[in-house]
Amino acid sequence: MLSPLVYAYIGDAVYELYVRNKVISENPDLTPYHYYLKTTKYVKASSQAIAIKKLYERLDENEKIIVKRGRNVKSKTVPKNAKLSDYKYATALETLIGYLYLENNTERLEYILSQVYEIITQEQQIGENN
Repeated sequence: MLSPLVYAYIGDAVYELYVRNKVISENPDLTPYHYYLKTTKYVKASSQAIAIKKLYERLDENEKIIVKRGRNVKSKTVPKNAKLSDYKYATALETLIGYLYLENNTERLEYILSQVYEIITQEQQIGENN
């Protein structure tokens, strides 16, 4: 098994690409700058932290272990614009995504990615209504 940080490194790229594809497919006429603004709402640590916390109970036992390993790993980088706790949970989510990707578990990966995207979309709508 690879280091959680290796899984997180891959998971970050997989998640970013997924979000960019979704944002573009849902908003085909935006400028690159507006794509960037929309994408940022999904990939920031605080959004990812909310998503993994809400998704956690839907994970199987192995996935929960992967998430815990990702959350607890010691990283040499320090978050610039995020709380440390959000950063740790975001790393946990990216670890899970990277793990599923590298294990070629595409069906489960697609499910997790779609659930994360949906959770964050709902959170944004709630925030806009308050």
